[in-house]
Amino acid sequence: MASSRRTLLTSAAKLPTAFDYWSHRLHASLGLYVFSHLMYRYYLFFTHHRDMGFDALTSSGDEDTTEATIFVMLFVPHLLLQLSGFAFSLPNKRHPDGNRIWPQYRWEALVFCARCLSLSFIAWRRKMNNWKLEDGSCSIVPAAFCVVFTMILADQIAKSYGTKKSRTIRDLKAPQWSQYLMSSAQFHATVHCILISDTLSVQIAALTVVQLSAFGMTMRRKGFISQKEGVFLYALVLLEGMIVIFDDLMRRSIFNLALFLGNSTAVLRMYFGMNKYLMWSGVVAIVLFLQRKGILSDDAFSDSLPLLNYASWLLLVSTCYWKCR
Repeated sequence: MASSRRTLLTSAAKLPTAFDYWSHRLHASLGLYVFSHLMYRYYLFFTHHRDMGFDALTSSGDEDTTEATIFVMLFVPHLLLQLSGFAFSLPNKRHPDGNRIWPQYRWEALVFCARCLSLSFIAWRRKMNNWKLEDGSCSIVPAAFCVVFTMILADQIAKSYGTKKSRTIRDLKAPQWSQYLMSSAQFHATVHCILISDTLSVQIAALTVVQLSAFGMTMRRKGFISQKEGVFLYALVLLEGMIVIFDDLMRRSIFNLALFLGNSTAVLRMYFGMNKYLMWSGVVAIVLFLQRKGILSDDAFSDSLPLLNYASWLLLVSTCYWKCR
């Protein structure tokens, strides 16, 4: 007997009602747009278009609403994709390999997608209206609020499903050292969310991680990729995101500072188990202090920050070794 042809698009024969059919087709259409949009933005990034081409999305006057309309049309489908996924039935428990979508993850992905879109909106408004402080930096308060509020929502979602915290990576069937390093990348992403400026590209990078990882889980469920390939795909998306983040940090001359904070928070949380709300409150306080003193820059600590950055990487790798041996 010939084997049935595998496809990402569910056949109409398996969709008995009109609601099932159109909800699946809508989700697939939104997924195609999101994938194409993200790949287009990365194409612009790697072909050296400033801020993935978003610099062109700048208002020429207070009465001009064209840019606002374009912004909404570009990003609303990303949110609709997350919402349309709730039309599908999922197993109550996470699959043993950890690389399939489950109900708790679906809610958490929606929350983190909303964070990316909120920070993108903040960055876009700053780009349009040149909302910057006297030293050229941007206030971290709105971004810090988004980050903390997202943590609270994620914790409430985990609690509602009977878990104390999200374990998306830690329960993934993968080598422990890779779990540790992939988790550490999330700390760098959170630091960069707090340090947000008027750059949308870094939020596109974060949105790519959220939405392409879900796409990878779908391909894993349908048998298109193996477990190892799924983990590799997630790691690749994280790596591409880190490249975008590093590029932005170097352009803004806060590369060493941000990496030191990212590595330090990863070690404090994953190795020493520090309370995350206390830890991130400390990070926000430090950044606010440096910003108000006008020294939120690598140049202000050119003698010490590179050494601290190297030391933090050594500490991260060392704790990874001791944690995983």
